Amino acid sequence: MNTIKVEIDTSEYGADDFANYRIDNYWLDEKLDELYPNKFYGGTIPTLLFGMEIPEEEKVVKKRILPEIDKTVICPILMCPDDLDFSCTLIVAEIQNCGTTIKWNRIGIDKTTESDPENVGSKVKWFQKMDKLEFDKHEYLKMLTDFEKYYKTDKENWEQRNTEFQKNLLDKK
Repeated sequence: MNTIKVEIDTSEYGADDFANYRIDNYWLDEKLDELYPNKFYGGTIPTLLFGMEIPEEEKVVKKRILPEIDKTVICPILMCPDDLDFSCTLIVAEIQNCGTTIKWNRIGIDKTTESDPENVGSKVKWFQKMDKLEFDKHEYLKMLTDFEKYYKTDKENWEQRNTEFQKNLLDKK
């Protein structure tokens, strides 16, 4: 059984620290970068964070990250931090809900060309060097709850900064 949790990671690109997947004591993006060097998988960020540019894409992630029992779905789990959408580097997982465990049977790079967010995962190049992952469902649910807490905090911080920015713009007029 693998472990999964949320921990704060330091960005290698000068951006703010962020909540990231910690699996078996490694960062998922760094593990992919180690297995597939020069593909720019290191530095991708979780799709569960606040800031996705397209609301319909965010809905797809939230709908698929925890499939119904005995169902399997393809869910975006990591994305490019520059674009914050499905248009750039997008890492997906084939997620299966087995009742007491959640399996990420395969992880790969999305190659879908259709722009409809519902089609994401229809074409995937699966990573052969990445092993199947299996998580205790309670631990998986805690990970999702932790991401939701960071999402809310990041959203509140953004709204505060945006309000202050708008106020400063008005004050300058």
